[in-house]
Amino acid sequence: MSFSYAPATSFKERAGLFVSLTGGTNSGKTFSALRLARGIAGPKGKVAVLDTEGGRTLHLKEAFEFDANIMDPPFRPERFEQAAKAAEETGYDALVIDSFSMEWVGLGGVLDWQAAEHKAMGGNDRTKGASWIKPKMAHKAMVYSLLQRRIPIIFSIRGEETFIPPNTKVFKSITNKQFPFEVTVAFRLESDRKGYIDLSDPKSWKMEGAHQEIFRHGDLISEDHGEALAAWARGERPQMKAPQPAAPRRGKDALFADARLKAEEGSHALAAWKAELPERPRQVVEEIATELDEIAKAADARDAGDYGMGEPDDGFPGDREAA
Repeated sequence: MSFSYAPATSFKERAGLFVSLTGGTNSGKTFSALRLARGIAGPKGKVAVLDTEGGRTLHLKEAFEFDANIMDPPFRPERFEQAAKAAEETGYDALVIDSFSMEWVGLGGVLDWQAAEHKAMGGNDRTKGASWIKPKMAHKAMVYSLLQRRIPIIFSIRGEETFIPPNTKVFKSITNKQFPFEVTVAFRLESDRKGYIDLSDPKSWKMEGAHQEIFRHGDLISEDHGEALAAWARGERPQMKAPQPAAPRRGKDALFADARLKAEEGSHALAAWKAELPERPRQVVEEIATELDEIAKAADARDAGDYGMGEPDDGFPGDREAA
């Protein structure tokens, strides 16, 4: 078999386009995902929705035009793979999976499957690593299959805040921890305003330079973002309209978001920002001082050349235990 190559600029077909959108309860994930999908598909394009939460997306059927499939358990990885392939072969212009978290934590999902395997193997520590083999391989096969799809896919993912002792607050996506970084663009939504992009934590998003011109911190997600992302995928230079006026940002969440954004600039920038705060906000910021110091140290290390990154893993507990 022979191979031939052509200049990258000669390719006009849309490149693979995958967006991971994470948010906590009541953050506007579904509405934002549908707005992105409509922008990517265009005004007359066909949008498919794979609903894993009992038809919750149907509450928005008056606001958006889409075709839905209500997936019941078991939420095996291969079923998500099959659903995406079916949407592509049917000719849809964009697919929303809401919520993709069910592949990980739902009935019959990866964690449930591993627990069943472990129980069947006797439930002891010796077999725990082996119990991950089938779920892990199925998850990886699904990821590889999804990334081969030509249909744009928006993954709506649940998120939650957890604490690392003694008092560091961390926001986690409820999925395999590496998955959001397998896609084209990944980001989360603010907790105190529905549908607004939150880039305050540098560990929570993935974007290339061109994407950062499209998805800006504090933007309200709209069809314009999807349209610009689709243009980028076709090799065009996306043109974003002026951002919509933002809703007022008040309270502790807004202060913490600003603090995390400043910490991303490094220790000196964080210290200077704190020094300019009035006394009361400065006291409140101390509640997340440990978290801010970690972000600032990572930024310092990144600027020093190692990007603050350690050895990667694929996020499967079985691997760590088997090592």
